[in-house]
Amino acid sequence: MARVITPDSSNDRPNVSFVRSMKGMVVRGVTIVLCLFASACALSGNDQPYDCPSVYILQDAKTLTRFRPGLGRDITDTQFQAELIDFEGKCEYADEANQWKVNVELLVRIYVERGLANRGSTIALEYFVVLPNFEGNAGGKQVFLVEGEFEKGRKRLIYKDEVKLKIPLKDPDEGKRAQIVLGFQLTPDELNYNRMGQRQ
Repeated sequence: MARVITPDSSNDRPNVSFVRSMKGMVVRGVTIVLCLFASACALSGNDQPYDCPSVYILQDAKTLTRFRPGLGRDITDTQFQAELIDFEGKCEYADEANQWKVNVELLVRIYVERGLANRGSTIALEYFVVLPNFEGNAGGKQVFLVEGEFEKGRKRLIYKDEVKLKIPLKDPDEGKRAQIVLGFQLTPDELNYNRMGQRQ
């Protein structure tokens, strides 16, 4: 299933377009590879002369710990934990009607582990894709819902999500300066929990 989002633009700059294809849940063992905020993971450019945009996973928002309602915040209160473990992708430049664009395809992988407080089998979370150069404009940020279900007897799964972006450029050299930032859409309490854990 694919979802196409074409946001409005309040200025004279062309729109950013998102296409999202849901790949579903995959249950298997996993070796976790992190793409840290300090350095962007490279995208392949198919031997083209222009560099791909940099893609980052935001450090404060790369993990999500969802607790059951209440004040408890220990392991027995955890409904599930999730982590943006990695991504892969490619880009391609195109000159369409005298308007340069860089088309980016990303495959985002999310690892989810069931918590002790999860009495059911379902989970729901959100992650975002932000283009800092377009922040504040329609299309500068998109939030995607992830819903899944643990199979009987399983407590771990990996979710694969494909996102396609069409980023307008003034000229092709601008593409290498473009940035794409990924992270979980957290509540204030969840964000504070992540930051407290980093300081310990």
